[in-house]
Amino acid sequence: MKSAVSIRRSLLGNLIVMIVLLSVAIQATMYLAARRVVRTLSASLIEQTLDQTEAQLRRFFDPVAGGLRVVRTWGVAGRLDHEQPNDLNGLLAPMMEQLPQISALMIADERGREHMVRREANGWSSRQTRRDQWGGRTRWLAWSEKHPEPIESWRELDYDPRERPWYTGALSARQEAPPASVPHDAEPVVVWTEPYIFFTAKSPGITASLTFDPGDGLDHVVGFDVLLNDISEFTVGLRPSEHGMAFVMAKDDRLIGLPGHERFGDPEARAEAILKRPSELGLVIAADGVEAYSQQPEQARDAFRFISDGEAWWAGLRPFRLGPGRELMIAVVVPESDLLGGLSQVRAWIVLITVAVLAGAIIRAVMLAGYYSRPIEALVRQSDRISRGDLEPGKPVETNVREVRQLAEAHDRMRQGLQSLMKLERDIQLARQIQQSTFPDRLPVVRGYEIDAWSEPADETGGDTYDVIGYTYDVIGYERARDGRRGARLTHRADRAVFLLADATGHGIGPALCVTQIRAMLRMAVRMGEDLLTIVRHLNDQLCADLPDARFITAWLGELNGRDHTLVSFSAGQAPLLRYDAARDEVEVLNADMPPFGVLDDLEIQLPDPIDMNPGDIFAVISDGVFEAVNDENEQFGLARVVEVLSLHHRRSPAQILASVRETLDQFTGGAPAADDRTAIILKRSKH
Repeated sequence: MKSAVSIRRSLLGNLIVMIVLLSVAIQATMYLAARRVVRTLSASLIEQTLDQTEAQLRRFFDPVAGGLRVVRTWGVAGRLDHEQPNDLNGLLAPMMEQLPQISALMIADERGREHMVRREANGWSSRQTRRDQWGGRTRWLAWSEKHPEPIESWRELDYDPRERPWYTGALSARQEAPPASVPHDAEPVVVWTEPYIFFTAKSPGITASLTFDPGDGLDHVVGFDVLLNDISEFTVGLRPSEHGMAFVMAKDDRLIGLPGHERFGDPEARAEAILKRPSELGLVIAADGVEAYSQQPEQARDAFRFISDGEAWWAGLRPFRLGPGRELMIAVVVPESDLLGGLSQVRAWIVLITVAVLAGAIIRAVMLAGYYSRPIEALVRQSDRISRGDLEPGKPVETNVREVRQLAEAHDRMRQGLQSLMKLERDIQLARQIQQSTFPDRLPVVRGYEIDAWSEPADETGGDTYDVIGYTYDVIGYERARDGRRGARLTHRADRAVFLLADATGHGIGPALCVTQIRAMLRMAVRMGEDLLTIVRHLNDQLCADLPDARFITAWLGELNGRDHTLVSFSAGQAPLLRYDAARDEVEVLNADMPPFGVLDDLEIQLPDPIDMNPGDIFAVISDGVFEAVNDENEQFGLARVVEVLSLHHRRSPAQILASVRETLDQFTGGAPAADDRTAIILKRSKH
């Protein structure tokens, strides 16, 4: 038989071991928690800065592509006549005034004829090139507000527009056969050059170009020169943390958006540094970050840690696609010391305090082993009760020993924290129920049409919503009837319907609140009898006022008139939209009509012409959570697969078409959970 051990001796030995192990556990937990906090904080800062920079680049480059397509349409219509330079200047200069990032606009053809309009410091100039007639001589016109009458001059210039990269690139892109899945009437693809030094301005920039055919049998190209200095104006001032930096590079690592370094505070210094690599400028951090990124596995590139000059840094890089074969790279680097702050010093103090408490606890354990046993046993019993899920307060642990009392108080705080977590879980479930209740429990019936919709959130709550509001017009009130105003009466069997599909940035409770807000505003506006244009304008104004920076909502609104069989479709950043034309047996891809809601508050908004819905025609609106879903090989589901499903199953009902899309998507992703919210509305006019 083993000899009996006194409680004092047994508790003393076990207490000393437990205290030592607890101290080690505290230190390990603190270390791991600090690492997790640093990783989480770095990922959040980097993601936020990447989003902010990407949004700025979109605001910088997208209007250029839009303006380029406008000028192309002028060319197709025959309005870009090289023989009328004054008319061209009067047409193109106002276009450039709307796009300050454009420094020059060029129009050239295969004969070597070019007309260039260039923004000058105090006015404007244009250059005419006629390689087929004038050789190296060029004709220049200069004018300004103070001197509107152009001043003519001639210069010798070894310049041929047909040899410029923007010209050759546009022709090469046109000659490449388009994919079979892209409709023939899709928007033309804008071609972007590599960043380079402009021939005339001698400034760093990039050129966007498109071909066009005015019907004369010759190759014609229109190009926009875009200065890159404005990108650095933004990135130099961007500070993700006290010493963090953000910058933008070309694919060959040349800088086009400089980091916030003291060397680049002067505009001349920035102009000198653009299009140089970080290693050429001595930016060791940037160069090391790019090198570390290239060595990261694909799945770990969102936010990664690297060492530069003996210091730990966190970085994230994101590609920014300009056009076919042309990408920029956004990079953010943050020193770990900015994230840790005073945590290292606090950690040292905690270590010292832990050692001191450990020594005192051992001394106290020797003296009061028996006194300690009772409260500790009580705490063990309470811990056992909590482990079984009983979170109700237990009998207070009575002790005069401070450490044991603190342990008891910490124990009670832990119990309360677990209660709060369980309450939070219930609240999240309630939020999901509330959001789900905002979806129509049944879709309205519009005679001659079939309608179906579906939404699948990525989290408990989602950033997507949809609504289908059936209504008829009804005179509301005597006074309103006298002046002819009408209000809408919502009904299940209706001759009209208003549709909504909205997608807020992100997913979770915050975006769910945003899209619930837009649904509520839409329902109120429909009840008040507002027309669709007024609704769109009010929605954009209100969301611009309500949403914080870098937050926006893409949305599609549609108004179906079941009597004259027309659909007014309006998209605020929600694209692509799909329309199946039964007569032509083709799927047409439509783009957005304006930027997302909440981005710009001074837009001139106009509704597009109504779409005739003929028997068998289908209109489908699908959120990006479907198009951007990826499989195990990180390949996106894409537009082409949705178009294929719509083409193959166009004779079926919307519910069957939607089921086919979902089945095809599940097969593609292997049934993996959705990484982003997925929502769809499908409308079809019956053939009878």
